[in-house]
Amino acid sequence: MKKIYPYLLVLVFILPSCSVLQNFALEPSSMETISALREVLNSSTFRAISSLKNLHENGPESMLPEEFQPVIGKLRSIGLGGEIDNVTRQIGNVSGVVLSESQGIVTDAIKEVDFGDAVAVVLGGEDAATQVLRQAMYASVKNRYSTRLEQELQKTNALTYWPMAVGAYNLFAENKINSSLSDFLSERAVDALFITMGKEEAVIRKNPSSLGKAVVTKVFDYYQNKKS
Repeated sequence: MKKIYPYLLVLVFILPSCSVLQNFALEPSSMETISALREVLNSSTFRAISSLKNLHENGPESMLPEEFQPVIGKLRSIGLGGEIDNVTRQIGNVSGVVLSESQGIVTDAIKEVDFGDAVAVVLGGEDAATQVLRQAMYASVKNRYSTRLEQELQKTNALTYWPMAVGAYNLFAENKINSSLSDFLSERAVDALFITMGKEEAVIRKNPSSLGKAVVTKVFDYYQNKKS
């Protein structure tokens, strides 16, 4: 029996050590956690833009927000129907051009965002990462959108009729419309983009391994298992 004791002592020390080492190896680092969140956001951005592009294929005017319809109606009522058909086409086309550049704009923002407590974001709501990005980068993303829209709109005659339509609409409307066409469109476009990104993030969270990114699977599986 005395010969057994040394082996028991070895096991006593080795088994806890193995457990500690295993946990240490499995627990994602801070850098891995942030990397996983960025991977999720980049994929959500790609999916969101693909979804919005499919909407655009229904026709350029499908890119116009609902608030634009009363403005169009006002312009038609003063005999500018033909011009409005041309303007709405131009605005739809401009929106499509800027949408194609959206991924680069949002990807740049994702590189800069500070997630703070990244673990809390992983364990947060179904669109927690998107909300962090939105809160931190909404203004900068919208400004870049607005600048690009303005550049493209300057190539059309859309800006000629917009102030006239807005002035007529705002005389009677409870909810006034922004007098800057590029700001008006960019705000709606960025809102739609973040909403769609949030929905795509929720889908990814349900099956992190679907991204095919080892770091995403490791981080989300680890913290979800720990949470449960």
